[in-house]
Amino acid sequence: MRRTLSPAAIVFALLVLATIAAFAWSQRLKRDPLVLDRVSFVAVPRLHPDAPPVRAFTPNRDCRYDRIRIRFRTTRSDRGDVQVVKPGGKVTLTLARDAFLKRYTFNTFYWDGRTRDDGVAPPGRYKLRVKLLGQGRTLVPGGVMRLHRSARNPRGACRR
Repeated sequence: MRRTLSPAAIVFALLVLATIAAFAWSQRLKRDPLVLDRVSFVAVPRLHPDAPPVRAFTPNRDCRYDRIRIRFRTTRSDRGDVQVVKPGGKVTLTLARDAFLKRYTFNTFYWDGRTRDDGVAPPGRYKLRVKLLGQGRTLVPGGVMRLHRSARNPRGACRR
């Protein structure tokens, strides 16, 4: 008596093999080192050195948290684009185009809340996006930059 495999048994066997392959691939990815690490967003200038860093900024030109410092490190040298994007992925501003990002070196950029067309970005949350051109990868690390709108304080004029 000869038995044949049912189509359901074949599909089940293929699903088991695909699950095992996906598990092996995810374990391999977990062992790969991070390409983008030590990402931080801090409003500048820091008014009190002993106070904890401020994570939100208000670009109203009163010299109090008008810019945000974006700092990160790459673990592989590459050329890349550094962009500020809305959480949906729409580009707000390109901070650097085709910049050389040296491995294990901190890269620092500043954003003053302006957009590509030199307007002021609306209040909200923004993300960092780094496109590594040589590797063909786009990296969006965790964390957000919070842009708040506030009225200009006439007493807080810049002291230069």
